[in-house]
Amino acid sequence: MKNSDTNKISFAEIHQALPQIQCGRCDTPGCKEYADSIVEGAPINRCIPGGNKTLKKLQAITGNHEQTLDHSYGPSIAPQIALIIEDVCIGCAKCIPKCPVDAIIGAPGKLHQIDPDLCTGCELCIEPCPVDCIVVEKIKSNDAITLGAQSQERYDQKRLRVTTNKKKITLNSSSNQLIANFYKKLL
Repeated sequence: MKNSDTNKISFAEIHQALPQIQCGRCDTPGCKEYADSIVEGAPINRCIPGGNKTLKKLQAITGNHEQTLDHSYGPSIAPQIALIIEDVCIGCAKCIPKCPVDAIIGAPGKLHQIDPDLCTGCELCIEPCPVDCIVVEKIKSNDAITLGAQSQERYDQKRLRVTTNKKKITLNSSSNQLIANFYKKLL
């Protein structure tokens, strides 16, 4: 429903209507960014994981009943979580940076695990795995709602941490270059 005071669509209502999987299939990094883009006029039909249920909520909020799901944004995602087959995992750690909510626990060369209480089932960890040791397991819809409630906070925390680390690397890159040049002169 539109806010009559400003005639703008409510970001909070849109964000709450999204499934909070943080999969990025909608061409935005996560649900908060997609809600922002909808407020700015983006199509409301890109949330394939939320399916028709989410689309109907978004239609009610925006008043746009003309759009149908745009399946070019990928196949639907049933309520699910990812699991690692321990006997197959080689500890390459390629899955860890792909998880938008830091649900994967492990270190390079060590066995990895996915915390089922944190995983949103986004499937982003599956593609980088070179040994196909990640599988998905269906869960009840109620369990998925509980997972979604905390996913935005975990997603925001990870993005902040990654951004801060990138800034540190950038800030240190000039001093790193000075050190490298110093050693080149010594050789």
